[in-house]
Amino acid sequence: MPLDVSKVRYISLIRMEGGESVLNIPYAELTVDPDLIAGFVTAVIIFAKTPIRTIRKAAYDILIQVGRSVLVLLVVDPVPDEAPYREKLQRILDEVESLHGEKLRHFEGDVRRFREFALTVIKEFPFQSADLNMVPVMSKNGVRIPFRVGNVDHELEQLESFINGKRTVAEIMDLMSLADEEVLALLSILSRYQWIEFKHRLTDKDILIPGECPSIILDKHRAQYGKALDELLDKFDGKSSIREILDVLPYDRDALWFLINKLVEVGCLKAVH
Repeated sequence: MPLDVSKVRYISLIRMEGGESVLNIPYAELTVDPDLIAGFVTAVIIFAKTPIRTIRKAAYDILIQVGRSVLVLLVVDPVPDEAPYREKLQRILDEVESLHGEKLRHFEGDVRRFREFALTVIKEFPFQSADLNMVPVMSKNGVRIPFRVGNVDHELEQLESFINGKRTVAEIMDLMSLADEEVLALLSILSRYQWIEFKHRLTDKDILIPGECPSIILDKHRAQYGKALDELLDKFDGKSSIREILDVLPYDRDALWFLINKLVEVGCLKAVH
C-alpha cells in the first residue's frame, strides 16, 4: 500500500542519551503539545523492558525507530500498513546516525547544527504530494522557514531562480541538477511556508471569467492593445473556452494568448474550476 503523506502530523529526532529533541518538523496541527509526546515516548523507550515500535492513541499512532544515538518519532493518523512509513524512518535513522552519530553521542547542547538535516527528512516525507503538471508561482506572503540555513538555503535559492510562473514542476525538475526527490522536497517546503502557490497551465480548453484587478493595470494593457483588450474580456463569460473565443476574434492568436496569460497572471482573468 502506498504511503499517504497527508496522514503525517509530526516528525522528531530525539537523542537517546539525554532525551533532547534535536529536530522537530510539524506537518499538521496536533491537539497535544509535540514536546509532551516526545518526552513521553523517550521515557517509555528508556524504561520499557521490551522494545516498543508503535504507540497507539485514540486519534493518532506514534511510530518509533530506535538507533544507537537517536530515535526517530513519527506521529501519523492511523494507517492500515506501517511498512512504507517504517522503511522511510529507517532510511532517516541510518542517515542521521551516519552523518551525526558522533556529534549526538558527544552532545554539547547546540541543536542548530542539525537543522539542515530537515531536508533529508522532508525528502522522505514531503509536506505534500506534487502534481508535476502544475506551475509554481512565487508569493509575497511567505513566513520564516525555521531550517532555511546552510545547504538548504542554497538549494532553495537555486530552485527559486527557476520558478518564473510559467514552468511546470516537471520542467523545473528537468532543468535543475538536483535529484528529483530533492526538488520535490524543496517545492514542498516553499509551499508549506507559503512562499509559492500552484496554478494550472492554461490550455485552449480552459474556461475563464473576469477577475478583480486594479483599473490601472487594465489601462496599461488598454494603451497597448486598444479595443482588442475590451473585446477579449467581453468574450469571457464563464461558458466559452479559450479556443472558442480565439476562433471568433479577428486578431493574431499568439498575441491574444500572450495577453490572456498576462491577464491571468495579474488577476484580471481567472479559471472556472
